[in-house]
Amino acid sequence: MRALAALTVAMLVALTLPTASAEFETGDEVQHLSCLAEGDCRLTTVPSGEDAVSGQSQGTPFAPERVLFEFELYPAQDVLALLPESLTDVEVDLRFDDDPTRLTWPDVSMTLVHGSGSTSWTLTAEEGGDGAAYTAENVDLNLEEGRVIWPGDGARLLLSFSIDRPATWTLHMYGDSTFEMDVEWSADPAAADVDEPSSRSEPASVEFEAAHDGALVGGETDCFVFDIETHEVLRLLITWDAVPLELQQQSAQPELRLSTGLLAPTPETEVVADDDGTLTRYRWRALQEGEATLCLEGQNDRFQPYVWAGLLSFEGMGPVDPSGFTGEGLYPAGGGQVEGTGPEETLPDPPSGIRALPGLMFLFLAVLEFTRRTTSWTLRLGLSTPGLILLLIGGVFNPLISASTAVQQDGELDFDGLIEERLAQLWDVSHPGVPESTLVTHSGATFGRLDGEELHVRLVIESATPIADGRYQLHPEGLDDLRLDEIIFSHVAKESASGAAQADHIQRFVLLAGRSLLLDLIALEALLVVDERPASSVVHLRTPMVDTAASGSVTAPAWGTRPESIDSGAWSVLQDALLPQRIAVSLCDCDLDLLDVRFVAASGLQPSDLPSHDALNAAGSYLAAPFATALLGVLLLSAGAGLEQRRRSEAERLAVKMLGPDHSWD
Repeated sequence: MRALAALTVAMLVALTLPTASAEFETGDEVQHLSCLAEGDCRLTTVPSGEDAVSGQSQGTPFAPERVLFEFELYPAQDVLALLPESLTDVEVDLRFDDDPTRLTWPDVSMTLVHGSGSTSWTLTAEEGGDGAAYTAENVDLNLEEGRVIWPGDGARLLLSFSIDRPATWTLHMYGDSTFEMDVEWSADPAAADVDEPSSRSEPASVEFEAAHDGALVGGETDCFVFDIETHEVLRLLITWDAVPLELQQQSAQPELRLSTGLLAPTPETEVVADDDGTLTRYRWRALQEGEATLCLEGQNDRFQPYVWAGLLSFEGMGPVDPSGFTGEGLYPAGGGQVEGTGPEETLPDPPSGIRALPGLMFLFLAVLEFTRRTTSWTLRLGLSTPGLILLLIGGVFNPLISASTAVQQDGELDFDGLIEERLAQLWDVSHPGVPESTLVTHSGATFGRLDGEELHVRLVIESATPIADGRYQLHPEGLDDLRLDEIIFSHVAKESASGAAQADHIQRFVLLAGRSLLLDLIALEALLVVDERPASSVVHLRTPMVDTAASGSVTAPAWGTRPESIDSGAWSVLQDALLPQRIAVSLCDCDLDLLDVRFVAASGLQPSDLPSHDALNAAGSYLAAPFATALLGVLLLSAGAGLEQRRRSEAERLAVKMLGPDHSWD
């Protein structure tokens, strides 16, 4: 009878578990450790199964007993998901009845196997308290094998502990043992792949001038056959949904094969990328009429939905005509600044070593005076020596040292060097052979500086504007007239001259550089706020960078590192205030390479959103009043020299009076 009751309970629990999906997907944050029966434990998103599982151990210090639980993801993973960087609020309610103080409770080892990677950590029992003894607020996931979980990859959690004494243990579940996994993005490839069947061997027959949904899942090829009618201009528009960088089908170039069996010539291309996706426009002129086949070829381990449509028209100004561009890729300065409360103020020139010349001249005269014998050591030590010291400090050392603070230091970049270094980094990481995790990490970091790296830049400031809270917003030289298109295409030309560059590499770099540079420069503007008006027009921005939560979406992360002197809370406020409402980067491969970078700035940026920090130092004097110091030194030296000369003249007069005018003083 007892066995029948247990079987009935097990069947009821089994009926409830399938409704508790445990797959990693957006919105399912809490994962519960659930056990249906001994040896049948699962991860579910709702409390399920037994309330607790107990056991008795007969372990000894020489032969400890190991207890192992394996929680399988149930049901199995059937959507595509992007793992977060960490697990949060891990709680394991494991108890041992023999020691209420928890002092002798063993450590719990846990391993989460996720896709082709795994993460292991150890929990130590917390002494005292009424809650779960084993907790952790944050567990960083090991994402070296990638952070993408594909359908069918599955996941499981291993939980084990060793007991070296006789004891009774109980693992409490049904909501008592959990962890949180904040999955930021997930998708269902099967639901998006509505174009099937559409392959080279079985292309889908469609109307060209209509919208067609589909998705490239892995290395599949989607092909469509249609008729090309009379036209002068044929346009193909493909809108790619926004997906994480690791999944973008970057090399999915269309292959258009005409009725003759030949490939269509290379089209003119325009690419417009923003936070909502990427629109690619292709244009051909006067293609062969008749049946044609369009194929989109994917890459392994990639996924991206799309919508494509065709358009046949006669000659006219089309959507990829260069006249649609502004002709100037100027950086839209001011995205990281607040409105000033007064006029811009010009800053003085940086100190120069030439200012030490008057001091050196007076120093030369002082040295000549010091070579003559003194008539009073009290006078020399009381006036001349302090005057010499003040002259050296204020008139010689201060100008020379101050001038050295204005020059570019070892390991320091100027503004142009900072831009060039960032472009070189983005060129390297946008190469098709670079792992996507590397691309995400570097492109999402502020100016590409990773955790522990230093941002060290010398900036020439054109002017400073007072803002409402009494601080000053600095305006660096070269920012207002910065041509993003020129510097990006110049870098492409330089890299292409040194070796063959693939078309998809160039396109990916140009789009990535346009967005990344825009965000970096907005952040730079926000950092150029100082409490007091700088003493000169040269400032040094120097700070170690540390990891922080990136802003923006998981498909386009931004500002993933911050200055060490700005805490994470203040940086988060700044990110929310700075992030543009919309960014659009357009690339036209027409007769001339054209690039537009446009954005809708964030609204409501306030001075309180701009954090104070100690990363900015202006070149200038280390003395509060160097001229007054040097002048005081000259006055003391002059007074000392005058009094010395007066004493010498008086001594000479007395000697003449005593010895007579015929006495020789040689």
